[in-house]
Order: sequence, then structure tokens, then C-alpha cells
Amino acid sequence: MAAPKVSTDPLGDLWNHTMSPERTHLQCFYPSKITMSGIWLGDSPLDFSLPLLLFQILVITSTTRAAALLLAPLRLPRYIAEILAGFLLGPSVLGRLPHFSDIVFPARSIFILDSMSLLGLLYYVFTIGVEIEMHTVLRAGLESFCFAAASALPPFLVGVGAGYVALGTDNAPKTQAQLLNSLSFPIFLGATFSSTAFSVLARNIAELKLAGTDVGQLSISASLTNDIFAWAGLTAATALAHVRYGPLLCASTLVSGVLLFAASYLVVRPLLLKLARRAAAGEVITEFQECSVLVGVLVAALVADAGGTHAIFGAFVFGLAVPNGPVGVALVEKVEDFVVGMMLPLFFAMSGLRTDTAKVTNGNVAVLMVLAALAAAFLKVVSAVGVAGVIGMPLHDGMSIGLLLNTKGVIELIILNIGRNKKIMNDQSFTVLVFMSALITALVSPLLAMVVKPARRLVFYKRRTIAWSQPDAELRVLACVHVPRDVPALLTLLDITSPSNRSPVAVQALHLIEFAGRSSALLLINASAPTSSFSSPDTSGRSQVETQYKHIAHAFMAYEEQAAGVSVRTLAAVSPYVSMHDDITGAAENQNSALIVLPFHKHRLVDGGMVVSHPAIQPLNANVQRFSPCTVGILVDRGLGGVAGGARYRVAALFFGGRDDREVVALATRMVQNPGIDLTVLRFAQKGGSFTGSEFDALKERKADDACLREFRERANRSVSGGEVAVEYRERGVFDAGEMVAGIREVEAAGKDLMVVGKTPGLSALTAGMAEWCECPELGPVGDLLASKDFQTTASVLVVQSYARPSVGAVSLELGLGGDVMPAAARPPRPSALL
Repeated sequence: MAAPKVSTDPLGDLWNHTMSPERTHLQCFYPSKITMSGIWLGDSPLDFSLPLLLFQILVITSTTRAAALLLAPLRLPRYIAEILAGFLLGPSVLGRLPHFSDIVFPARSIFILDSMSLLGLLYYVFTIGVEIEMHTVLRAGLESFCFAAASALPPFLVGVGAGYVALGTDNAPKTQAQLLNSLSFPIFLGATFSSTAFSVLARNIAELKLAGTDVGQLSISASLTNDIFAWAGLTAATALAHVRYGPLLCASTLVSGVLLFAASYLVVRPLLLKLARRAAAGEVITEFQECSVLVGVLVAALVADAGGTHAIFGAFVFGLAVPNGPVGVALVEKVEDFVVGMMLPLFFAMSGLRTDTAKVTNGNVAVLMVLAALAAAFLKVVSAVGVAGVIGMPLHDGMSIGLLLNTKGVIELIILNIGRNKKIMNDQSFTVLVFMSALITALVSPLLAMVVKPARRLVFYKRRTIAWSQPDAELRVLACVHVPRDVPALLTLLDITSPSNRSPVAVQALHLIEFAGRSSALLLINASAPTSSFSSPDTSGRSQVETQYKHIAHAFMAYEEQAAGVSVRTLAAVSPYVSMHDDITGAAENQNSALIVLPFHKHRLVDGGMVVSHPAIQPLNANVQRFSPCTVGILVDRGLGGVAGGARYRVAALFFGGRDDREVVALATRMVQNPGIDLTVLRFAQKGGSFTGSEFDALKERKADDACLREFRERANRSVSGGEVAVEYRERGVFDAGEMVAGIREVEAAGKDLMVVGKTPGLSALTAGMAEWCECPELGPVGDLLASKDFQTTASVLVVQSYARPSVGAVSLELGLGGDVMPAAARPPRPSALL
């Protein structure tokens, strides 16, 4: 007796049975087969629809997570892991095991699983549409459109040509309907080759630290344009698939797509813009309003599918109509985690079930598809290099843009699945093109690593500290901002540095934006947009992060207009916090900064308490201190930006000796030029002991300290004699840390707005024991004391760490945030004598 035939492609078997002219019209189903009564009654979970669906979802998500975990060391996009998981579950690998497909993916379950995957895909493409603003694409500029056209048209022509050649080599007999249907295959192939997945591209750009560069901006803008072009090509190809029913039906499909787009923009978008304006004014978006929009996605998908295009096209167009502002952000946050984490892997699994290497039977056509895919990818790079040469960009940057635009993702897989489901392409072409999509995307990352070289380059410039032989030379400051509340204190600090036409200050404001998971493409596009383009007062269509960036840019622009000797440039760094220090130090090197100012990881509440803004900011500040190319200041803001206009800034600078404290005095030397500052410099000297390890080092440090203070006193005397500035200089001898703290309290009791200290004081014997209860080691012992709630002061604190040239072969052993820091529970309490 012959063994029963094992199905290796259940989806194909079910499709062939459904489309067979010999099928019966008798449909049988069991209402009791949806949920089971229990395994104790002998029921098998895999015989019932709901338990089988749950089991399939668990298998698919587990396989996807395992593939992502295995590929994590290679730093490949998640798209590759999802493709691999689907391939493993398909007939090419696990499907070859006896009874695997019949048990895990039986034919009766495929329609349910496919419908679930398409439902998740609808909301995924909806979120993609939300992230795209048409006005952003239109204002991208001529350079962006040139790169978009150069990266889309040649691959599209290659796909069209290869498609017609493939049709000519296929000698299999075809019906008239199949022949007319295959005529749209070249357009599908061209749209596949020209597409770029900007959501995957955004992650690559952020990881390569290119968000603030011309390469990153042009790549994102061009990819948005390419995506619009790919969707238009998909719509046209879908309409052409209906040509076998006559030109009138084909034209009706195109018209229905245009009408859906028009209705979304002329009817839906004005209503959502009105809702966005109310949300921007502080009105809470209700659950009913959010659910109405999410239901609208299903309505648009139903209308698009009924019109003959595709349900996915309707969801994407509806997403385009949603403004990327408070409403868009709220909707994406509602659905993104569930859709991306649970539903989208189902779509990749279904694609894997359709990918079967056994269907690759025509070697000539398979080789043609491979060569066409490689030729299209190569032409993207060549075209981008050509455009770069024409517009005067470095050819190296053009090659980087071309490689980035070869990033593939869900959009390409959507096009391939639609083409296969509509019988526009066969299983062989589908399988080969899915493999080539994954291969090209996998090759992009290592090639970019070789071409872009994201490692921080060494920039040679001289002035890396505040102290300088020409004290009136331009001071270049990199001011880092997390949220708009950081801005007032930074602007006040800049004002305290006494900018003037004689002693100018060049400021680069860097908005630090966390890149977590999929990002808004609009966020990356505007990361380095010129601030002059932010004149529109309407913020209803902007995302929260983009609105914050506009506010930050406007604040610094206003300060530039009213302050003399100040030049400002605002940029953004989009990066995960774990690697954001590379963006900061790279920006400092590019600007030749002498000072980086970082906000403290805690901010002040209304009642005067301090609360953690984000736990990742503290290690970020420590990493910047460790790798900084210049002097670093951490600003603990306790209301510095709230000092009343016209009032004197009351500043105290504490000097213990050492490299960091000399930077404090150098900053104080600039302050004496400001007539609006009441400045006190207090120098501590230890009685009865030496503060360095050797007499030679002690003498060298003492001479450097004396020279620094001598210059300060000379400039202060000139300013005081002119009656412009109130400057007080004191010296105080102390025996121990208790007397030191008493001296600090005496100065603070006079009422100060800002206390400036060095991170590492020269009098190490006084502060040696303070490290045991140091909560914030990046502030140093004195700065940590002033920033703690135990000290009970209302003064803001600026902690300065001077740049130290690294010695050859030396390794920094600074106290960081690792194992040298005791946990809070194990840290001993502060000695009461110091409080």
C-alpha cells in the first residue's frame, strides 16, 4: 500500500483546490471545533481552530525572537531575522520534516492565519503612513529629488526589462487570462527593485551616527520619495492586473485609488487637523476619538479592496491623512508594540510558507532574477555617485547614500506577496526575489561600515579648554538639551560667560533625542534642518519631539538676536542613549568646541525637590566626560533660568587647586567682564599638610594655580577699578573636610544663584573620604555634596572637568558609574559634621 502523500505547501494545495474547476460546492464545518472541551476528555488542541491559532502564533513569535537573538551579534536589521524565521517554518526547511506542515500549519488553518497576518499588516502600513508627511516630501529640495529619481528610475527600468525577458523565456502554455495577467509582472518587478524601506533605513542611519549629516538627511528624504513612488507603482500594477477584464475595469481601479486618496486628504485630514489643534492646545484625546480613527483604517482598507486596488493601499493612504502630531503619536503608540511584536511576524511567516526552494525549477529565469536584483542594487549606488558628482558632493558621500537606499523592508515583501496572490508572478520568482531582498539588505550594513567608517575620527584643533593664552578669543560652546526646560538655565549660563563683540561666544545647541525602536522619519528629516524654516506657528501637525526641537531652536535664535557677540546654530542628535556620547563628542570635534555643557540627570520640581529625568542620562554624562575632546561642564539647575531680568547674577567659584579648578577660575575670569555679575572666588588651602603625592608635583601644581589666580585678580582689579563689576576674592585655610564645608556654607549663606566647582579638587586629602558616600561620582566629591538634598541649597551648580590630553598607552581610571559606585542601600550615610 502506498504511503499517503505529505503536503509540503499547504497554502498552495488549498489554493489549487479552491481554484480547481472540479471543486464541489458543498462546504462542511463543525461549530464545536472552534474551542475545545479539555484535554481530559481526549480532545487534541490542534484539532480546534482557536487553540491551533494560538499555538501557531506562539511558534511564529518564538522562532522570530530566537532568530533575532542569534543574528544580534551581526547587527543586522530585524527584517532579516523575520525573513529567516519565516523561511525556517516554511516548506524549504521544517516543512520537509514528515507531518510538520500538516500538524503545525494544516490547510484548514491557513485562511485564518493569513487573515490575521493581513490585519496586522494593515495597521503596520497605517503607522508607516502616519510617519510620512506629504509636505515634508514636497519640501525636501532639489538634491533630495535628484537622489530619489536616480535611485528609483534605473532600478525600475532594470526590473521592467528583466520582467519582459523573463516572460519571453517562459515557454509554458498560458491561457489568455494568464497571459494578460502576466503583463503587469514587469511593473511589479520594477517597483520591487526601486523601493526603499525608510523605517529600516532610519535605524541604520541612527546606528551609524548619520542623522545630523547631509548623507543621513538626503537618504531619508530620498527614501520617502521612493516609498511614494513604489506605492504608486504598486497601484498601477494592481490595476493592470485587471486588464484581462477589459480596459474600463482597469481604469475604474485606478480611478478608485485616486478617489480614495482625494477623500482621505479632502475629508479625513481636515477633521484630524482640527482634532490635532485641540490636542496641541491641551485637550485630551478621548478613547472614542482614537478608536474612531482606528476603525477608519478598516473602513479605508475595505473601500480600497472593494475598489480593486488592495486593502493595504487603503490603510497606507489613510495613514498619510493623519497629521504627524499629538494625534498621530498617540495612535502609533496605541498599536505599534502589539502590531510589530505580535502581528507582523505572522506576515513574515506566511511569506515563508510561500517560499519554497523546490519551486525553483527554471535555472535561466532564476539566474536572470538574481542578476537583475544585483544590477538594480549596483545601479542605485552608481546613480547616487553620479548625482553627488553633479551637485558637488564628495563621491564618498554619494556612495554612502546609494548603499543606504538599497535597504529593503516590509514594503518590498508586500509588493511580492500581492504579485504572487494575484498570480502576477509564479512561486519561483517569488522565492528568488525574497532571498535577494534579504541578501541585499544583509550586505548593506557591512558595506556601509566599510564606506562610512562611523568610528569617531580624530580632529586636530588647539583650543580644547576655557583657559587660553588669548582670553578674549572666541569661546566655542556645545550646549546639550534634552527637553525645552533645559534651555533657560543654559541661556543664563551663556549670559554669565560674558559674550561681547570683543570676546564672542559661538554656541551650537544640540537637541538630544532618544532613538528607541522604530522612529518617526519626520524626526530624522528635521534633525538638521535650518532653523529659518521653522517660522510656521502651527504645531498641530508636528510630533511632540519635532515641536520641542522647534521651541529649542526658537529660544536660541531669540537669544542670538538680543545678545551681542553670540552666534548660534541648532542641531539634533538622534541616537540610543547607550551610544549618544559619540554624537556629542563628534559634534564637539566638528565645531572645535572648548566647552561642552550637559544638563544634570535630575530636574527641579515646583516644591524644590529633585527628581530623575531619565535614568540613562547619568551614564551618558559619565561617558561624555570620559571620551570628551574638550572641557565638560554638568549643570545642576535649581532655577538658574528663573533669575529675574535686570538682577545681578550672584556667582561663587570654589578653588581647591588642580587642573579642573583652574578651568573654574578661567571661567570666572571671563565673568569679571560682565557688569551684571556679583562674583565671589573662594580659595581653600589645607593647613598642616601637602595635597599631592610628591614635592615636585606639589610645586608644579602650586605654580600653575598661582599663575591662574594671578591673571584672574589682575583682570578683576581692572574691572573693579572701573566700577563695573562686584568681585570678591578670599582665601581660607582649613584643617579637615568639616571646616571646608563650613566655609562653603558661609559663602552660600550670602545667597548665590550659581556655584562653580571642579570635578576633581586638588586638595585630595580633604575629600578622600567623601567618595564613600558619593551618589553622583560624575560630579566629583564637592559637586556631589552641593547637588545633594542634604546640603539644602537653592543655588544651581556647575561642575567643570578640564580636558586632559591622553598619554600614549594610558588608560583612564576615572571613577565612573560602574562597579566602583556603591548601591544606594549599601552606601554609608553622610557624616553629620559635613551637613
